[in-house]
Amino acid sequence: MLREFIEQLDKLPQKAMVNCVEINAEKPLIGIISAQNDVSFAHKNLDSICERVKEGVIASGASTKIAHVASIDCTTLHGTQSTKYDLPSRDLTANAVELLCSNEFFDGVVFVASEPNIVAGMLLGAIRLNIPCAFVCEGTMMPIKYDHKEHGFIHFFEQIARIKTGKTPFESISEIESNLPLALGTDCERYGANSFNCILEAAGLAVKGNGTASALSVERKTIAYNTGKLIVSLANNKFTPRRLLTQTMLCNMAILDLACGGSSTTMLNLIAISKELGIKNLTFKTIGDMAKSTPLLLNLEDESSCIMPQFHKAGGVYAMLKQLLDARLIKGDVYINEGVSLEQSLENVTVNNIQVIRPADNSVMGSSRLRVIYGNVAEDGAFVQYRNESNFTGTAKVYSNEEMAIDALLHREIRAGDVVVIRGEGPKSGPGMREIYASLALLKGFDLEDKVAVITDGRISDFYNGIVVGHITPESSEQSLFSVLQDGDEIEISVTKGKIACDVKAKELTQRYRDADIDVSNYGNFFLKNWAKTCTSAVDGCVYKLKK
Repeated sequence: MLREFIEQLDKLPQKAMVNCVEINAEKPLIGIISAQNDVSFAHKNLDSICERVKEGVIASGASTKIAHVASIDCTTLHGTQSTKYDLPSRDLTANAVELLCSNEFFDGVVFVASEPNIVAGMLLGAIRLNIPCAFVCEGTMMPIKYDHKEHGFIHFFEQIARIKTGKTPFESISEIESNLPLALGTDCERYGANSFNCILEAAGLAVKGNGTASALSVERKTIAYNTGKLIVSLANNKFTPRRLLTQTMLCNMAILDLACGGSSTTMLNLIAISKELGIKNLTFKTIGDMAKSTPLLLNLEDESSCIMPQFHKAGGVYAMLKQLLDARLIKGDVYINEGVSLEQSLENVTVNNIQVIRPADNSVMGSSRLRVIYGNVAEDGAFVQYRNESNFTGTAKVYSNEEMAIDALLHREIRAGDVVVIRGEGPKSGPGMREIYASLALLKGFDLEDKVAVITDGRISDFYNGIVVGHITPESSEQSLFSVLQDGDEIEISVTKGKIACDVKAKELTQRYRDADIDVSNYGNFFLKNWAKTCTSAVDGCVYKLKK
């Protein structure tokens, strides 16, 4: 592409630029766009990944240049105001990618990032320009070993609760602190933290093992090298995102995610991607329908080990795709490269451990543990995650943000039978729609996750074993029953019925609307407030609203 561009007579200044930055215009030019920065838990080691990608690109006969975009690390910042920037960073990244690649020099781009919303933003930017692209991440962190068991980063949040309740002696804090992770990467105890990087493998946008292999491993270096080779192949065949990401492919990606347990954030991003592609029928409703018919196949066989190492050893994403294809739950006639279908790429794949990656006829659950529910508390829909119990009826305890819920929990105000209502965490009301993480970890540490339910207009984490409802729409900044729930209201949550409801009489509801002081935002500076004004609701993926 670059050669044809600079050979035009009126592009002599650009030809001079090519000479100055030492680009070989005789070869395909591959851009490597990295989210590396030295203060990011998930992105600090990306420079070494970029170098291996570069080696793979050069070995495949192309040339390459590296550029950087800003990134956020939400892993270490959960429970703070900083995580309000997590989802908005997706759109900032998409704009940065569009800006960096708009010069039309690149024949293809490799995106190097780990945080799910940064990766999703990179894909959105590539879709806008329809440029061939591939992805590689830093990988999962090595497990933390404590008390004869392996843990991920969530371990530290749980231990806070156990120390405060006296279940773990305060003197143990020094031992816990000494086990802080030394290896970088994404949380190995949570599939959801790695979900988006996993589903990219299904689309042919990442090589085998990208979403599951550990960071700082020899295998991770090989994955990075092969990603460099992959992008040259995609660029030579002009396999752009709009060719790869068909409606069928997006459905395959959603079903893969649901079979692994389901990530509400990934579903939010898939909806945003479908909007960018102009695909109209990937919605809350269609995801809900797929969730009902998609069995849960990913199983934690060894309770003393984290999920991601077990998933990887069992065969990873390709093994899961093989089980889904054999059960005819996904379609194999979609193409992941020129002349290569998904079915062909899975021909020689084996499942190394059928207790971890179950066949469909021996599933963990008959449907995904991520479902969609509706009702007068969530008229436009909400996601619900559950594991053991699928129904809960309890009394509302209402909090204006997650910090207030955490404070109430630490003061023992939340008890068995409560429905913890966390408002003010939606895309507009937050603003930013952060992931409810610290409060769920504390509930888990207090051994309350099977005794209470949580509902919120924020995003929800997948490690929680109790019933948690997130992405409630309309959110708390809009006039709805959710925005005027009060302490003492009885709330019914039924996954089997797909229902979330509260019995408030019409006259009482009208009076509540009159008395309500609905705050548009409980926190935010210019960037967050501006994002909140321009984004759509969660059911539409929180994408930019285009003015007509």
